[in-house]
Amino acid sequence: MEVERVDPRDTEWVDDRPVYRVYFWHRPPAPPGVAPEHAMWHCDEYRLSNVADVIEVVDWARDRARSQQTFVIYVEQRDANRSGLVRLLGADPASAT
Repeated sequence: MEVERVDPRDTEWVDDRPVYRVYFWHRPPAPPGVAPEHAMWHCDEYRLSNVADVIEVVDWARDRARSQQTFVIYVEQRDANRSGLVRLLGADPASAT
């Protein structure tokens, strides 16, 4: 981890009501003859808006996640022509393999 001081005047905008995405990942049982680590990952995706802050999103995700699931939280960002995601918490297990 790298830590450095910043000048708060170097930013041009703040979004006080961001939109979040929560992706719940799970790996279902492998078909017969397939090793469990080779089974495909499945994902359920949700978009959350009008939330107080990221703590509310984390609490929602923890309450909703089943025992065999992991989750990733992103903040959604849009510009005039494109949308993108900034990862805040967790890791995509499908891209880690």
